[in-house]
Amino acid sequence: MNTITAFFKQGSPIKLILLAIPFLLLSFFIEKSLPSVFLFTRLLTFVLVIYAVIKFFNSKF
Repeated sequence: MNTITAFFKQGSPIKLILLAIPFLLLSFFIEKSLPSVFLFTRLLTFVLVIYAVIKFFNSKF
């Protein structure tokens, strides 16, 4: 668990965006067959992108 939290604390915003892209692509393929997993992957992608944007602006200003 410590390695996961360390990744989010120390990871760059670019890495977080690159991590969100596979979840976004995965959500396109499972939209019809598994709607609950689709919603989870979309939510996870949204949270990762927002966290990366906030982290980016906090590091620049």
